[in-house]
Formats: sequence, C-alpha cells, structure tokens
Amino acid sequence: MLDEVLPRLRVHVAGSAPARQTPARRFWRVFRRNRAAVVSLCALIVTSIIGPSAVLVFAINPEAMSADVLSPPSLGHPMGSDYLGRDVLGRVLHGINTSLLVGAAVALTATGIGLALGTVAGYRGGWFDHAIMRVADALLIIPTFFLVLSIAFVFGGSLASVVVLLGVTMWPPVARIVRGEVLSLREEAFVLSARALGLSDTKIMFREILPSTLPPGIAMIALLGSAGILTEASLSFLGVGDPNVVSLGQMLTNGLEYTTTAWWVPSFPGAAIFALVLLMNVLGDGLNAALSPRMWGR
Repeated sequence: MLDEVLPRLRVHVAGSAPARQTPARRFWRVFRRNRAAVVSLCALIVTSIIGPSAVLVFAINPEAMSADVLSPPSLGHPMGSDYLGRDVLGRVLHGINTSLLVGAAVALTATGIGLALGTVAGYRGGWFDHAIMRVADALLIIPTFFLVLSIAFVFGGSLASVVVLLGVTMWPPVARIVRGEVLSLREEAFVLSARALGLSDTKIMFREILPSTLPPGIAMIALLGSAGILTEASLSFLGVGDPNVVSLGQMLTNGLEYTTTAWWVPSFPGAAIFALVLLMNVLGDGLNAALSPRMWGR
C-alpha cells in the first residue's frame, strides 16, 4: 500500500513545484506592474515608428513655405504654421526624429564607454582604476552642458559632433555603477573557477563578469537618452546646434517672439520636448525597478 502511495506523492510534489523563471520573464513580471513605465515604453515605440514613417510616406519637407503665415491650427495645418508659412506639424515630426536619434546615439555611446571603463577599472584596480575614477570625478564636477556648450561654440555644433561630445562626457555615472558591481563580483566563485581554468583576464571581464553588470547599465540608457535630448535641445535653443537640421530647440527659440501673437509656434515644440523627456524618465525609473534584484522576490 505504501509503495503505491509514495510514487503518486512524488509526482504530485514535482508537478506542483513552480517553474524556474527566466531573466526575461522575471523582468517583465516586475516591469508590467509599473503601468506608467509600460505606457511610456509603448508611447516611445509608437512615436519612433510613426515619426519616420509619416515623414517618408507623406514626403514632408520641413522647409516648404506657403502663403499661410502664422495660420492658427486648422485642418490644413493641424498645429498651425510659423512666420514663414511652414507647417508646424511637419517640422515637429522632423524635430522629434532628430531628438530620438540624438537620445539613442548618446545613450548607447555613453553606456558602451561606461560599461567598458567601469568593468576594466573594477577588475584591474590599482593605478588604472584610480585614473579612470579621477577622470570621472572631473567630468562630474564640470557641468556637462557648459563643457559641451564651450566646445561646440569653438569647434561648431554639427549634429554628429554634439552626439560625440555628449557620449564621451556622460559615461561617468554608468562607469561608477558598473565598477561597484565588478568589485563585488571579481572574487565570486565563478570568477575564481574561470581563472583556475586558465581563461584570460579579457575573457573573464567581458564574458563572465560584464553580463552580470548589464542590468544597472541598461537601466541608465533611458535616463541618458533623456539627458541627451534635453542637452541637444538646449544647445539648439542657444543657437549652437546644427543649423542644417530641424531641431525642437531651434523651433522653440525661433518662435519665442511669437508667444503672445501666435502661441502655437513655440508651444508645440516645447510640449514635444517635455513629453519626450518625461516619457524617457518614467521609462528609466521603471527599468531601474524591474532590473533591481531587490524587486524580484516581491
């Protein structure tokens, strides 16, 4: 009798054991609870698809002028027209595409530099760690905006140079976070086992340790993207941006003098900047919570 019951009991216990969650499922389980972050992610995805698609499908020329000078919002111009008769909606779409491109490029550049330098600094230690951290301290002490503004004012503010300048000056927060993670991981058992197996330091750093430091680095991407968008818009607002590229900041500064007579000219570009930065900040907070090990067990 006991021999018949025990196998059934084992099957029941094994069947009722919860399946081990993959990192992706664990991330989504926590992330989807933050409705604001989910809405922000969906809104950014839709904006990233609709903006370029509308520009390509309808062949929107942001510099096309018409006789409708300072026309208020209407069916012909949903966001009105500016002082040269240019459609504000078409220019806002081009400006959003520029901002998203700048934000993505700056975030990926700064995150890549921060991950690499933080990993090497934390693993190597010594003079290399000291040198990297002092450079990071110097970049954190000097306001990034004023540093980039000074360099762009002297050497020009083309879009590519702005992206490079922002990318190489915004990596310190990522490097500091990753360095702290590496310092706590470099003496773990899996690292010691990799050394015992004869793996090179490069493979240990970038194949064994780096994947474990990715969550905090990924969480910083959205925040760095929002900072990049805001900084590029500010540079364009001050007239240091790329004059050959339609930018939301450029539209905002050109429309300020029409604030009282044609409110739609500066209002829609300003609202677009506010919305993009807000969505990315909310998404960054959601990623930070979803990628934090402290939230996985809750």
